[in-house]
Amino acid sequence: MRVERMLQALCVDSRAGLYFTHFCEQSGNQLWENAVSLWTELQHYRQLFYQDGLDAYQVQRRAQLLYSTYLCSSARRSVGVEEEMRREVYDRLTPAFEELFDGVGEHCVTLLLEPWTLMLARDKESYQQVGTSNTRLNSPSSSGQLILWSESWSSVPPCYRGYRLGSLLRHRNEIRHFLSFLQKRDASVHLTCWLDLEQYRRTPHRDKALRQQRSSHIADKYLSRKYFFGPDSPASAQQQSDVRQRLKLERLSRAVVEEIQQIVRSHIERTWLPQFLATAEFTQRQKHKASRNHKARNLKLRHPEKTALVQSSHVSLRQVDGLWMSSFKEILAFRRILLNPVTCLQFQHFVSTKGEFLENDVLFWLEVQRYKDLCHSHSDEATVQQKISTIISCFLRSSVPPALQVDIPPEQAQHILENRHELGPYIFREAQMSVFSELLKLWPQFQALRSSVQEEQLLPLLKKKGVKHRARLLRQRRREEEEEEWRRAQVRTLLCFH
Repeated sequence: MRVERMLQALCVDSRAGLYFTHFCEQSGNQLWENAVSLWTELQHYRQLFYQDGLDAYQVQRRAQLLYSTYLCSSARRSVGVEEEMRREVYDRLTPAFEELFDGVGEHCVTLLLEPWTLMLARDKESYQQVGTSNTRLNSPSSSGQLILWSESWSSVPPCYRGYRLGSLLRHRNEIRHFLSFLQKRDASVHLTCWLDLEQYRRTPHRDKALRQQRSSHIADKYLSRKYFFGPDSPASAQQQSDVRQRLKLERLSRAVVEEIQQIVRSHIERTWLPQFLATAEFTQRQKHKASRNHKARNLKLRHPEKTALVQSSHVSLRQVDGLWMSSFKEILAFRRILLNPVTCLQFQHFVSTKGEFLENDVLFWLEVQRYKDLCHSHSDEATVQQKISTIISCFLRSSVPPALQVDIPPEQAQHILENRHELGPYIFREAQMSVFSELLKLWPQFQALRSSVQEEQLLPLLKKKGVKHRARLLRQRRREEEEEEWRRAQVRTLLCFH
């Protein structure tokens, strides 16, 4: 459970201000810092496989860079992998496929579990100290601020009252419009202060010169009587006093930066953001954006053939990506199940009763893995092309109807047939991901069955179910054939009568 929660947090860490990343960087433990950095790099590597049109050169270059930076024996940011794992990655480095760094990713997860546990313990301790802050919120002055907050937002259209500064930060065009709005009212210093503090907060601690430069800039421009400690400060007198005292003790620490940011942000959202959201220009831009989206949807409806291939492949890729991001451990376990001959045979029998082509999906996935192994063994071109032709003739253009024998969109299969010589070693990339997505949906059911049955009883049980399933399908097919024959006989009788 702890691992799953940590993985979920890692997946959204960039959207949460890199909170866990900064914790590892400030810990002084180089191994933790390297591990969290490598984890982030691995996510970027994986995203290369989900872009429009895979760039094989970029994939290969990124894989080699990751290996030389984090894994090789002289790596400057080593994460301490064992020699066996290092050799395994090296042997499969060319061509580089998506699962190349699976074992390394698991190693990073193991390393990061310790700092994650420490961070949770620290945050729990901090959370228990918020009683004083809650007391302040109940004071008369705070109640007055809440009333002012409510009044300032009363002029904002109801559909935009859920907007906050973070909403604008996710849309670069709107944040530029907001900055222009503030500049016209001589209030842009509030937003630039928050943005400069955020830039400083995200600057790596190892880049000491840059942090010092940005710290000096912030102190000179904002943390003086020119702004934060001046007459037009967004902070109250008490807040200014508290921050000044903390700056003497902690300088510009992460906690101090976040406190100043919170004060500035509250001022922006209480005073300036409602005015911006209430402008006719903002409303007009949102209507124009909605109109563009509507036109795009209509265009797709009028020309579905132009987007069918892209949509079918990308939907399946996004589904796999989402599952991978939230269940990294399960994905690795599932891949091992498929690569283990014993458990793969069990799973193959299990899925044979769940769908028409699911058993073929397993076989197709395995054959593509063997094709990848062939690429890594640097076999001659004739052998590789023969393997490609075999996979195509068995699963994508079968002589036994139907021609397509696996669960992938027809457009995806056609794309492979038409571009087999241009796609290089990644010819089956999207198709393999599509069948993996289908099979992964059945993984929890298979796990539940395995846990409820003795290992030696599992395969006989699955075979027995398979026999019953095939017998049921045979009876159904015979009934359909008999009904069809009866209908034809009826038609012939009617024709003879007339």
